[in-house]
Amino acid sequence: MNMKTIKKSITINAPKERVWEVLLQDQYTREWYSEFKEGSHAETDWQEGSKVMFLDGEGCGMLGRIVTNKPYELLDVVFDGFVMYGKEDFESEGAKAVKGSHETYWLTENNGSTQLDVASDMGEDWYDGMVEAWDRALIRFKSLAEQKS
Repeated sequence: MNMKTIKKSITINAPKERVWEVLLQDQYTREWYSEFKEGSHAETDWQEGSKVMFLDGEGCGMLGRIVTNKPYELLDVVFDGFVMYGKEDFESEGAKAVKGSHETYWLTENNGSTQLDVASDMGEDWYDGMVEAWDRALIRFKSLAEQKS
């Protein structure tokens, strides 16, 4: 499977600390992840080296680990495989195809606003649908981050 990288950028009228909260806190991620699939969430402690599972409501999704977590600046996840109905999969053709792909978030604050840049490696078969999902997710993300906390 050939990989392509989705690259997105959005300016959010909120400080980087608020944007970081929306990026990592479960109460917010469940809302903006729902643009990819309803019921989606992350299971992790977000610490460098920790396992992360991005799962839907049926226990299916992506499996990876946190490569870099520099608070308010950079979050980088590398994928190792899939989770299928709660079972980790490192060996299937699909799991091997995503191994080593990344999802990376950069935050840059400028005069009280924060630019969020996202790069997400994606298989060609999923690329077009995921570009649209990312557009929706970032609109939802921006709305959450700009709400008064």
